[in-house]
Amino acid sequence: MTDPSSPPHMSRKIFELDLPVETVSAYLLCCALAQEGRPVHRQNLLAIWNAAPAALDAALSDLEAHNILARQPTAAGSEYHPQPATVWRQA
Repeated sequence: MTDPSSPPHMSRKIFELDLPVETVSAYLLCCALAQEGRPVHRQNLLAIWNAAPAALDAALSDLEAHNILARQPTAAGSEYHPQPATVWRQA
């Protein structure tokens, strides 16, 4: 049985949505941080992101638009939470 409080695992469905490479990369990084128990904040992502910050911002917006990530406002900015593939929206 899985722990309901644990973050969802990376879903291979991400590769079936025909999203831009940067968007898929951002998703994979978000899932990696979540699985490590680290907060999925923009700053943590930028520390491991290898493209321009604007590309990360665009990728995060795209992931939010598809309900792949949920953004929660925090005192430090925003925290992103990977969502289960069952709630994702198609383009």
